[in-house]
Parts: sequence; C-alpha cells; structure tokens
Amino acid sequence: MRSAAIGVILGICLGLLSAGPCRAAAGEQILYEGDSIYHHITVRQNGTERCMIFGRQRDLRQTCIDLARPDASVFEYTGMMFAAFLFRPDARKVCLIGLGGGYIPTVFRLHLPQVTLQTVEVDPHVAKLATQYFGFGVPAGQSLSIDDGRQFFKRSPDRYDQIWLDAFNSDYIPAHMTTREFLTLVKSRLSKGGIVIQNVFCGNRLYDAQITTFRQVFAKVFVFEGSRSGSCIIVASDHPAAADTAGLRKQAERLGGKIGRIDLLAEVEKFKPAPAVRKAPVLTDDYNPANLLLMEKK
Repeated sequence: MRSAAIGVILGICLGLLSAGPCRAAAGEQILYEGDSIYHHITVRQNGTERCMIFGRQRDLRQTCIDLARPDASVFEYTGMMFAAFLFRPDARKVCLIGLGGGYIPTVFRLHLPQVTLQTVEVDPHVAKLATQYFGFGVPAGQSLSIDDGRQFFKRSPDRYDQIWLDAFNSDYIPAHMTTREFLTLVKSRLSKGGIVIQNVFCGNRLYDAQITTFRQVFAKVFVFEGSRSGSCIIVASDHPAAADTAGLRKQAERLGGKIGRIDLLAEVEKFKPAPAVRKAPVLTDDYNPANLLLMEKK
C-alpha cells in the first residue's frame, strides 16, 4: 500500500517538474508545489484533509478543506468569522478579501445562498489552484475579482453589509491593508449599520496596534479569541446589532444556532466585548511597522 502511494506521489512530481521540487512526509501527498508572483505555494493532502500552504514552512497552512465535509471549519478562525452574522444577521451583500482555497465561499454557497458574495483575490494562481484542487467555483450570487483589496475598494463604489478581511498568513501581513487610511476606505464601503471583520493573530505586538487603529476609525471594536489557537477575529462597526454576550446569544438562537456545521452558540463564548491592549502606535500610511510588530511577541 505504501509503495503504491509513493508511486502516485512520484507521478504527480514528474508531471509538475516545472512547478518546482516535490517532497512528501510520511502519510501525506504533495499534489502541487510551485511559485506564483506572490507566494511559494504547496497543495498537500493527508487523509481527507487538503491544504494550501504559503511559504516554505510546511506547518503554516493557509487554508484547509475536509474533502468529506467541505463545510466543516478545519481552522478555528474560519468558524469565528461567521460570527459576523450575529452583528449583522440581515446581511445580503458581503465582500471577502482573500480567497485561499475557497472554504468561506463554499460555506456561503452551501448554507447562505441568499447572500451575494464578492470575493477579491490578488493572486490569479491562487484562484487557479483553488479551482483545480479545492472545488472552488463561482456560482450564481457570487463573483470573483483578481485585484488588490485596497485598489478594489478605491475603484469600486459598491457598498456591503459586511466586509471580511482575510488576506493574511502567519508570517506576513500586507501592511497597506492595516492602516487607518485603509480602514477609513473600508468604512466608506459599508452600508448603514455595516460591519468589518478581520482575521488576526493575538500573540504579538501587531495585535495591539491593530486594535488601537480600528478604534481610531470605528465607534465599537470587539474581539473573538480562539480557545484552541492563537487566532482572533476583530469585529468593528459604528452601529452593531448586538454589543454584549447576551445579545449575541439571542441573535445566534434566532439564526437557529448554526450556519451549516458552524456552531454559532459556541463561537459566542469566545466573545470579548472590551479587549484590553497595551499601548501601541496607530498604523498609518506614513508610519506602519506592521511586519516588525508581527514578529514581536507580547
């Protein structure tokens, strides 16, 4: 059985010599490895779990899908992001910055077909791999733009009930999408009562700076803290539908407690209405040490 698996991997490697080196750890298959203009990308499969990895550190998974349960949240942060619907449950128009393997659009397709989803991905090769290896597609009610997120908002006058920022990985932050000026632009693309959510990491100094910067732009800033990971989700709005744990629990119950396999009531328990942060700089276009702060542990 093992020799057959190695044969499959070698066949894949030989077919992808132009893409770069191919290596496999025990029990996994490397389906693709190569470079785009933005990333070194690996597509790896272990059992029914298929992952897209950015960079050359093989444990830094950018997106994963369980092929047997494509709407199951492999990463904690992706489940937390759907708590956006607790703050704006009537949302009908959402913009997602960052595609990865397409897990979030998959959940929208399967469980939120009434919501129009605009996805923006800067790397056309990521979109190609998401289609080829992760079953990503663009169904009715969804659209995909290949563009930088900040440039997309500059060019498009459209407004959204929710804007999701997920264009980040654990060793690099697109600094131009962390600043006060960027968040002000994002705010201008929200409908009345709209919210913005962002995937961040809690255990570094950048987290403090991001919370501080969000508070410069939005009246209300909340956080969901992961219970089994170092991930956090920032939620910001001037007029959220709920602002405390009891209110969010009621919203979750009105939504039936779940979105597909995502347990909204469990996500409520991670809510921090007043996140405490240390003194940190406001990130601006003129002063933005985002990636230095990312490397500084708290």
